[in-house]
Amino acid sequence: MCLSLDSLDDDTLLGVFSALTVPDVLNLRQTCRRLLFFSSQQIVWQNIGSSQILQQGIPFSKKPLSSFSVRDLEERVRRAYHLGEAWKAPSITFRASSFAASRGGPIQDIHFIPGYDRRWLITVSQGIWSMITLWDRRNLTRVTSWSPEKAVFSNLAVNTSEDCEATLAVSLHRYDSVVVEILAITSTAPDSPPGFECVARLDTLRQPIAMVGSLVALADDEAETIIWNWKTQEYAVLQSPVEADLWRNKCTQIVFAYKTILVVRARSVHAFAEPKLASHPNTCVHYPYAQSTFGWVDGIFVSNPPFSPKDPTRMEGQPLSILVRTKNDDPWSSTFKIQLWTLSPMTSSYQTTVDGAYYNFPPSMTKEIVTPRRGALRCTDMVLGPYGTAVWVQPEDYSVAGLISSNVHLQNMPVPQSHETLVAAAFPGLLNTQGEPQVKSSWKNCGKNWTCLDYDEERGCVALGSAAGAVTILDI
Repeated sequence: MCLSLDSLDDDTLLGVFSALTVPDVLNLRQTCRRLLFFSSQQIVWQNIGSSQILQQGIPFSKKPLSSFSVRDLEERVRRAYHLGEAWKAPSITFRASSFAASRGGPIQDIHFIPGYDRRWLITVSQGIWSMITLWDRRNLTRVTSWSPEKAVFSNLAVNTSEDCEATLAVSLHRYDSVVVEILAITSTAPDSPPGFECVARLDTLRQPIAMVGSLVALADDEAETIIWNWKTQEYAVLQSPVEADLWRNKCTQIVFAYKTILVVRARSVHAFAEPKLASHPNTCVHYPYAQSTFGWVDGIFVSNPPFSPKDPTRMEGQPLSILVRTKNDDPWSSTFKIQLWTLSPMTSSYQTTVDGAYYNFPPSMTKEIVTPRRGALRCTDMVLGPYGTAVWVQPEDYSVAGLISSNVHLQNMPVPQSHETLVAAAFPGLLNTQGEPQVKSSWKNCGKNWTCLDYDEERGCVALGSAAGAVTILDI
């Protein structure tokens, strides 16, 4: 007796669908109405998302699969499957789009906004005064702007938590004050466009570096970091040692890792045990349990481990990854290096109880990419995603023409063209099983004027701002 798929009961059919790839499901649903209806059910896409996306280590939302509508879940799973196949291929192709975000002035900063269906992007530009503009990246249209009168922004942090009232922390400089404002994106009515609203304010000279939920990390350019809960008004002080030979050690990143806060500065990385916050005057000063330095570098980026369905905290027992762009002191060198370092948790339960230490310092270098190009960097931003994919800007090569002889006026000396490029690479992991880092794409910028970038690993999207006020969006 020959059975057709259409004649199977629902439980058996669900098992069949769970074993199919996403393209197979999309092809199968075109064969008859029953399979079309069955393939549009929530449980089908939850099973596919679990087996083919989460368990395969493909970037996906931290939210439970059951929290999405069936239409949204199918779209996310299909997008994630496409993204995973693209990263596993020998090379990836970007789909580019661009728009003018500022009239003549440069884009100083650019960020994707977590949550809100991951559809929003903000840019920071400055004319007479600074301005934050919110964009809908689906149709590249302006949503709203925020520009306090007579204010200049010195720094901005985006909330990495998707479901939180506040979205941004901004440091504003006016002629008579410096203040950090916490901004939320709100709408006055269901059909009205959203806008920025200040929900909290703090008078401080320290600049916001990171924001997770209701916690804001603020730092100065020397040694002090403040962890502030803007809702409860509790805080803790993290004091790094002052290096005598440095008059300025700018803070570039603060990472909320498992039981640890990492403070990344221009020349050093300090690890603090997770502090207990308290209101004034009960606040304590905390000191690092470990520190490390990478010498003179052009950039450091620390990434938390990826989300695991078995570990909702995402980070317990998992190493941290550190991406370092080295700075070569040799003026004749034609290369620079991108290095991947690993910071592993301590293996002994006794070790982890001593002074609250959790990670084993110093980190160890695991992989390295040598790039045969050296030039001036306008955009030093680089991003390493939790799943091991990374993007950075490679400068135009100022040595491409070589040495020119003294009687150059007697010769025709054609000079090859060189352009800065966006490099996308995958380090060893579930998206790269080759054991060595792989450069997947180099996207050329003929304008030579990128100033900032951000990368959304979950969506496979890169945003780049330019000195001319343009924004380029690259989708995988």
